[in-house]
Amino acid sequence: MENEAQHAPPKEEKKVLPFKTKDGFELASTAPATIPALVSGLLVEVGTSILSADPKAGKSTLVRQLLVDVAEDRDFLGMSTLCGDAVYLYLEGPVGAIQQHFQKLGLTNQRGKIHVIDESMCNDKKDSFKRLRENLKTLPNVRLLVIDPLSKLFRLKDSTATDEVTPAMEQLEKFAKENNLHVMALMHEKKEKSQNSRFHNQLGSTGFRGGADTNISLSIQGKDRIISAEQRWGKELEPTFLKFDEVRLVSSLASSVEAVEEEQRGKKDRKTVERIEKEIRYALLDKTLATGEIVKAVTGKRTTILDVLEQMVSRKCLAKSGDGTKTSPYLYSAVEIQKEAA
Repeated sequence: MENEAQHAPPKEEKKVLPFKTKDGFELASTAPATIPALVSGLLVEVGTSILSADPKAGKSTLVRQLLVDVAEDRDFLGMSTLCGDAVYLYLEGPVGAIQQHFQKLGLTNQRGKIHVIDESMCNDKKDSFKRLRENLKTLPNVRLLVIDPLSKLFRLKDSTATDEVTPAMEQLEKFAKENNLHVMALMHEKKEKSQNSRFHNQLGSTGFRGGADTNISLSIQGKDRIISAEQRWGKELEPTFLKFDEVRLVSSLASSVEAVEEEQRGKKDRKTVERIEKEIRYALLDKTLATGEIVKAVTGKRTTILDVLEQMVSRKCLAKSGDGTKTSPYLYSAVEIQKEAA
């Protein structure tokens, strides 16, 4: 036995293959003018995205609109789409719901088709991906795969563990590239919301957020829904209100949250100015007052009151005299009252 061991041929070391490299200059020379997109300005043609929201916030409703817009070659939220087929992994809820919704959305099958899979996924996600690959072999025109929800495909033991989530997201990205399509996954958000960023609200590890090309958040504010998106490529979609058509079950982009808030501030500021103006007129009724006397008689910030005074003088609603010194302070009187007296 010892002799046999001594004279046994040495084991051959497994040959190590280097990584494939690409020429950077060649890549630069052949660069497209824009990154190919499935939805212009929102979703890349080949890549991954996550749409997250609270339960019953309208994730599935919005994603079914995307599916039909891609199939029918229609704009999605005002952004052009790349027409093609789509696969919808509808993993929770009755099929009747999507039947009615597709009908209202006007799905015709005249341009692209939507293929619905409502079977339970395998216990091991690798097996589910294998089966999906077999589906795609017979569906060459698929541009979009939607997973609703992602948790029922991944079946992770601990979705908060980054070392478990990151490889799963890498597998999702690899699947998108191998099959030349975009994969959008739906997931829930945390009950306790982050004040720093709405994209911190995805339920589970930050590996989900880091592994997706685009993260879309759908939130509810009162009766309104707000959509926003962060991008690895391209511009972010700032928080924007969604206008929802309850008859057709279709959403469209409305005003940005910032624009609405600015308008509301403007209205509030105008009301404040109108109130201060009214109080100044009342204080100057049959009187001529100095600046300090007006500030005491009117409610509001001193700087705002002074601004309103100057505006009224420039509009010739008030007459102003004096040079602003101690011996000759600024004095204000109502022009209308002076005219009536004359």
